[in-house]
Amino acid sequence: MLEFQKLCKEVENLNSVQRAVLMQEKAHAVYDGLNNLNLHGMLPFEILAMFIIGSLVSDGSISEKNYLYIYPALLKTFGGKCNLEEIKRRYIVAKDIRKEIKNYTQEMITIISKCDENLTSDIIMLCLLVTSVEGRISLKERRYIKQLCNAQ
Repeated sequence: MLEFQKLCKEVENLNSVQRAVLMQEKAHAVYDGLNNLNLHGMLPFEILAMFIIGSLVSDGSISEKNYLYIYPALLKTFGGKCNLEEIKRRYIVAKDIRKEIKNYTQEMITIISKCDENLTSDIIMLCLLVTSVEGRISLKERRYIKQLCNAQ
């Protein structure tokens, strides 16, 4: 637990350029790792988007600013396949956001249980980077990501 708290603080202390660069690197690494898992019936793009959007909504809210922060990482990872409007439409359509968060969390825990330690670390770091785009990681976001840490 102490290591997780320390990691959260380190991520919160990154400046916006450091965060953006690291987010792009981790998004690319996670995408490649998920692609290598060959999860039947699930596309790596959708899984990665699920982790990112799940992280953003874990505190129960999401803003246009959040999307704009993560868009460069998504664009670098997916190139022309990345459509911000499509991501919003596909993953934030439910009226009951808490139910969606629970569904995302369960799916992600299942996926993480199939990952090796390096991919799990990259996923956790990416989630932390995404949740810290405004300079801090809320308690709800920490709890959500901690669930993912305990999945493996």
